[in-house]
Amino acid sequence: MIDSHHHFWKYKPADFPWVTEDMSVLQQDYRIDELEHELEFSGIDQVISVQSRRSDRENHFLLEQAKKSDNLVAGIVGWAPLDRDEIRVFLDQYLHEPMLKGVREIITGSPEEKFLNNPDFDQGMAELIRHNLAFDLLVSEQQLPAAIAFADRHPNQRMVLNHCGCPQIDAQPSSASWAHSIRELARRPHVYCKISGMSSQLPADTGRAIHGQILRPYFDTVCNAFGPERMMYGSDWPICELTTTYPAWLNTIDDLIYSLSESEKHAIHQDTAIRFYQL
Repeated sequence: MIDSHHHFWKYKPADFPWVTEDMSVLQQDYRIDELEHELEFSGIDQVISVQSRRSDRENHFLLEQAKKSDNLVAGIVGWAPLDRDEIRVFLDQYLHEPMLKGVREIITGSPEEKFLNNPDFDQGMAELIRHNLAFDLLVSEQQLPAAIAFADRHPNQRMVLNHCGCPQIDAQPSSASWAHSIRELARRPHVYCKISGMSSQLPADTGRAIHGQILRPYFDTVCNAFGPERMMYGSDWPICELTTTYPAWLNTIDDLIYSLSESEKHAIHQDTAIRFYQL
């Protein structure tokens, strides 16, 4: 089983301005030792480590943790200055680094013209194809229409939508506009989806026992749109610790996929991630 989305970091407030005072659980270091402890008895065999900072130092830090992990880390999704002229030279330094499987940019919170509607960023995406790297697409629910147009401009680039497009989750039925955008984005066969990050979108006072009930309509929408063959499990650890625990989130996912066939469960648990990231 593969966790396709988790983070490592050495916590410094200046590097993580989005970590507010009420997120004390995140205000500490999370490295390979902490992850190994968290995964004990979980059944997780390997993980994909995903960037959380816009820095080349982040890539080297993630690679350092991966090489200490005794093959627990199967690959990393790093960062690259996709909107800058030096992108080709930047990526060339990793030509002989097989652990780098993809690149992510933190698009949420940025105006669409900075990334999704930026010709320079489009040019950088072309370099990802040249280097055979995947792209993790992190956008907010409101940015999904622009993400669809972005995906259309890059039909040959493997992309995976992080956190199901960050829907604004509450106890009410899922947003019609979000569901429409998810179905439309899923029509692009080169776009995949991570079942990750939704725990942190839940209201803080939601009891863990009913997480699955609230998430069911969101999961069903994504599953019907993408199909298990383009879906992969992700924990978003340690951010998931804001509202749940690693074992509890894993149990929630197992409850959501309970009625699927064994081959469909295998796809979400491991096969999709292996194929998408070319592990």
